[in-house]
Amino acid sequence: MIKVTDIKNTDSKSNSFLISAFADTKGEVATGEFVGLPEGAEIEMGSDVMTASGEMAFMKSDGTWNWLG
Repeated sequence: MIKVTDIKNTDSKSNSFLISAFADTKGEVATGEFVGLPEGAEIEMGSDVMTASGEMAFMKSDGTWNWLG
């Protein structure tokens, strides 16, 4: 499960959100559904996710996650 812990709409004209999230595992982030993200919303560049193992990633401009460890 991936739980959104913080969410901000930085542009009221778009359906794009800057988020922070927490996931059980790294593998589920690429394929999982983000609980708490509005339907049809897109995750903005600069969003972050942390796993239960302490792995951290940031969303890149191409829509992929950059894992730090």
